[in-house]
This record gives sequence, structure tokens and C-alpha cells, in this order.
Amino acid sequence: MTSFARSEILRLLEVDDAFLETLERESIVYVDTNEGRFSERMVERIRVAHSLVFELDVNLSGVAVILRMREELGAAQRRLRRVHAVLYDRVMATGGFDPVFNQEES
Repeated sequence: MTSFARSEILRLLEVDDAFLETLERESIVYVDTNEGRFSERMVERIRVAHSLVFELDVNLSGVAVILRMREELGAAQRRLRRVHAVLYDRVMATGGFDPVFNQEES
């Protein structure tokens, strides 16, 4: 898994250290305690948080809620894709779709 040093984050995302410190203090992002580096997931959170704060004028409480909701939505989408794949496999294992049954009524 790729991880990034604080200096890399500041340069790559063009954020200032004070902003990053604020995100850490508010527990919106955190470093890996073993390496002291930011994971790709945290880098994405920093990028989105910066955009929300400086482009959309969202406060930090709102940022935390939005980031949590984005992650919950992503998890729900992944679960839905798994359910879809299972259902598709089951339908195909039973001979596929019945074209007469699937026709819309006029």
C-alpha cells in the first residue's frame, strides 16, 4: 500500500501545514502510527476536505459528516455490486432471462 510523507502531501495537494494540522486535530485525517505517513485513503480525505473548505465554504463539522457519508455510500455501492454479481450468476446458472417474461406490458 502506498503511503505519503507529510511534506509530499503539502506539495502534491498544495495545502498548507496549518490546514493539515487542523484536520488532524479534528480527527478528520490521521497518520499511520507505525510509519508516521498518510495512506492513500487519507490523501483522498485531505483533498476532498480542502475542496469543501476552500471552494464550497463548508465548516469542519460539515466536512467530517460529508466524508463519513461518502465512505458509507462507497461501502453501500460495493455491497450492491456484490449482490448484483451473485444474482446475475444465479440467473445465468438457471438458464438466463426469459425474454417473454421480461417484456414490458403495453
